[in-house]
Order: sequence, then C-alpha cells, then structure tokens
Amino acid sequence: MISLKGRITEKGELDLELPAGLPPGEARITIEIPIEPGWTPAELDRALEVVPLTGAEIVRGGFTGSWADQGISDGEDWVRERRHRRREERRGK
Repeated sequence: MISLKGRITEKGELDLELPAGLPPGEARITIEIPIEPGWTPAELDRALEVVPLTGAEIVRGGFTGSWADQGISDGEDWVRERRHRRREERRGK
C-alpha cells in the first residue's frame, strides 16, 4: 500500500504526483478528508453567550416598530384577528 497526499481541485479533480516506477493498471483510491478541529468548550461558551440589551439600547438601536412596514400597528389586535381567521378556516367558512 502506498499513501500519497493530494488535493481536490475546484473542478472536482484529484491532483497528486505519483512516485516513479508504478506499474500501469487499475488502482483502488481511498480519499480521507481531514476533519477541521472542533470548537473548544470555551469558544462555544463565548459564541453562545447572550448579552441582553436594555430598553434604552433597544430603542436607540431602532429595534422597535418592526411590524409597522407590514401594516401591523397593534400586535395584540393582529394576533386576535389571526386566531379568529384560523378558527373560521377550520370550520370551513
């Protein structure tokens, strides 16, 4: 058995250099793709850390009124209307 290092190109071709003196004929090729190292627990903790915003930060960031562009001025009324429509649809009306 001979182990070689190669590279898969963007075109999906296998690029490698064979050692001199190999006889012609069929060969069985096994491709082993190196696994990227995983995240450490500390890196996961940092990536998943949630830092809540204060009310002032939410307003300052413009994160309010996001439904206004969809014609929804009151979330409670919108939910009530959706529930009513779903009930009517289930009843077949």
